[in-house]
Amino acid sequence: MRELLIVIGLCYILTSCQSEVNLFKVDKSKIGVKYKRTRGTIFNDTYPFINFLMYDLDSTKRWTPNSNDIILAEKILKEQIKDANKNRPNQMNGCPTIHKHLKAYFRQYVGLINSNGHKVIHINMSWDKYTLKDRIVGNSDSRIDFKSDYSMTLDGCSYYWQVSIDMNDKRISGFGVNGVG
Repeated sequence: MRELLIVIGLCYILTSCQSEVNLFKVDKSKIGVKYKRTRGTIFNDTYPFINFLMYDLDSTKRWTPNSNDIILAEKILKEQIKDANKNRPNQMNGCPTIHKHLKAYFRQYVGLINSNGHKVIHINMSWDKYTLKDRIVGNSDSRIDFKSDYSMTLDGCSYYWQVSIDMNDKRISGFGVNGVG
């Protein structure tokens, strides 16, 4: 009986740790995120909107996502990205298959209020799995850091892409891959 309680206790601890989002202050307008095997930055509602390079989104009305919002947004993303990427826009042979490599991206999260008054989390993705060989030959991205400002790369096939998650409708929209590389 004692062994069974120990096993149940260990299972509880292991499963509860897997879904925990670790948030930490980076500076006055950025919050670091570590979730499962991913990393990212939340830009809070005081981050200067002029720094956002979002051509089709209004970044003037914002909110700050919390850990529960990140968990929900990541769940919606995981469930819907494969279908959204079925035509592989701007992705040639050799580009990563997005839905198979979701954990390989550094995220930049921005909470927005859309024209319907819905909360939206815009996620800017940057490839974060450079090997030692990649780094030695100069293939890495110095912008992938908790302290980094919002950044967009206009090329690079599916190494760089964005998507928006409507938190009210629980749907993704605005999926776009930055360029063919």
